[in-house]
Amino acid sequence: MRPVLLTRPAAQCAPLAAKCAAAGFRTRVFAPLELVADTDALAQLPALAAAADWLIPVSPGAIDIMWPVLAGHLPETVQLACVGKGSAAHLAALAGRAVLHPEAGSDSEALLALPPLFALSGQTVLIVRGETGRALLADTLAARGATILLCEAYRRVACDPGWDKLPADMAQATLLVTSSDIARALFASVPAARRDWLLRQQFVTLHPRISEVLQSLGASKIVTAANASDDALLAALAAC
Repeated sequence: MRPVLLTRPAAQCAPLAAKCAAAGFRTRVFAPLELVADTDALAQLPALAAAADWLIPVSPGAIDIMWPVLAGHLPETVQLACVGKGSAAHLAALAGRAVLHPEAGSDSEALLALPPLFALSGQTVLIVRGETGRALLADTLAARGATILLCEAYRRVACDPGWDKLPADMAQATLLVTSSDIARALFASVPAARRDWLLRQQFVTLHPRISEVLQSLGASKIVTAANASDDALLAALAAC
């Protein structure tokens, strides 16, 4: 079985790495981005949450970075929503309450299709995301009457995933790529001597948009998981 390179930021890799190991995959963290918390933005988060009717963290990284600040300070009246099943399950476990999420699809478009997010006049929605995140969610909810509060809780910083630590004789690997930003950072980081190797590898993604970015970067062997849950990613890995 070929090794699996997990390209999520290292701080978010542990749960998925454990599930991969339990399923028999050999994994190693190979992250070309790290998430750096914005302490000033996070300091404002409890007050923003107190003013919100809805809280929507847009990624697993957003949940992990915001929760230490919000734990014990999240009003019971705030409703929670996430764009994917995996993120929703993670947040529900932390918060001890239900989290709205799409059953099919794992992006802002799928979340925006859910009826509870249509009639938002007079309601306030707090979106926790990274610096320069997609504007679609905020813009659409604002157009539906919501007052939008943004907390850009972290920034993405490029880093060396560990090219010099990959075994020289590693002929084949599967790279699990969970965002378009990660895909771009991965290809930007590759040394010239390793570029042909990277192009020959198998990629697994959690969304067609990520697959399209990988194709534009030159990748050709790409499998897209059925949704963004860890179980779906494991099924896609097993199918490779």
